[in-house]
Amino acid sequence: TTEIITTEDPTVRVTFPEGFTAVQIAEKLEANGVCSAKDFLSLITDDKYLSTLTYRFIGGIENPENRPFNLEGYIFPDTYEFYKGESAERALSRFLRNTEAKLTDEYYLRAEELGYTMDEIISLAAIVQEEATTAAEMGKVSSVVHNRIVGAGYGKIQCDVTIHYINDYVTDSPYLEGDTEKYKELYNTYKCIGLPEGAITNPGIDAIKAALYPEDTDYYFFVTDEDWNYYYAETYAEHKKNCAAVGLVG
Repeated sequence: TTEIITTEDPTVRVTFPEGFTAVQIAEKLEANGVCSAKDFLSLITDDKYLSTLTYRFIGGIENPENRPFNLEGYIFPDTYEFYKGESAERALSRFLRNTEAKLTDEYYLRAEELGYTMDEIISLAAIVQEEATTAAEMGKVSSVVHNRIVGAGYGKIQCDVTIHYINDYVTDSPYLEGDTEKYKELYNTYKCIGLPEGAITNPGIDAIKAALYPEDTDYYFFVTDEDWNYYYAETYAEHKKNCAAVGLVG
């Protein structure tokens, strides 16, 4: 798209909260006069554009055909300054450069130590971001996800947030072409083994750290009450009791 830089109030500072999805980020860019949401989202779903990028993390995205938005998870939430009317590509590059700087060598080494790729860590961090309401809970929530992936008799994460993501941002999306139904299976963690095909949001640094350094627990379940207190359990029997205590059916 043509870049239009105006002289009247040419720049704007925009803050993107941790856990914003690509769609939310794109729409906030448009609302602030930076670039159109459609242009931004078209760019992050463009396989050819993806192949031109040289950031280290790009090499880890091995299944773009199975993701509604290829760069979901890598649009780092932060405060940025943009020119009004700048191109979607220029706007996106600000996010991606920040992501590249945030994902340090230490993080890549730690991911390898855990037996994950950085791309898998980002997907895991995105789930932690959505399931944990505070940074204080992220380490425990992360431990549950890790334990369920590798634990004997488990393998399925079973987190509702992955289903909500597809229902809220992918199914019948005005920003996506073609059939979006396949994503319902690929991102349903009650059906798929392990992590979904990609991230469900753009996690902040606390969630990424929690994904890399989970607390050491034997928890396989958690539930929250209406005040967002967390109740963790090692067994399904314990979990059922916790669910009953907070007024839910286990």
